[in-house]
Amino acid sequence: MKTSYLIILILLIVTACNNESPDFKQKVLFEKHYTNWAWGYENQGFLIDSLGYVRSFDMAKKTATWNNPDSLGYITKEKMDENLSFCDSVICQVNGDSLSYYVRKIWAASKGKISEPEMQMADFGEIRYSAFIYDEKTNRYKEVLIKLYGDIM
Repeated sequence: MKTSYLIILILLIVTACNNESPDFKQKVLFEKHYTNWAWGYENQGFLIDSLGYVRSFDMAKKTATWNNPDSLGYITKEKMDENLSFCDSVICQVNGDSLSYYVRKIWAASKGKISEPEMQMADFGEIRYSAFIYDEKTNRYKEVLIKLYGDIM
């Protein structure tokens, strides 16, 4: 089931771009993040915001530190806003209908089961695909892990 959501995230990126975007209360909806420290330092990816903009970042080119969710999967609104500020280019914009369709699937994905982590590779790093649910009462985002690929899967 989680693999189908990975495909959905990838489809979001390649869907047609237009200016019709839904109005969500949270700024960040999805994230793809690649990190590797094996043969140099790589820390890059993109965020998909509530307007459907796919915004890329490359932290290896910055002196700032990326804010990751805590051990329970939460990240404050302020830290997520800071992460969004690290994005330096817009790759494209996901069309509003597609964005709305896939955002409605985040809640169901948050109720899915995650398999036990297994060591699969060495020196690959990790690619993390996530969605987020924003809680207005606590001003925090909850990460919904869709897929973790790399040294540990």
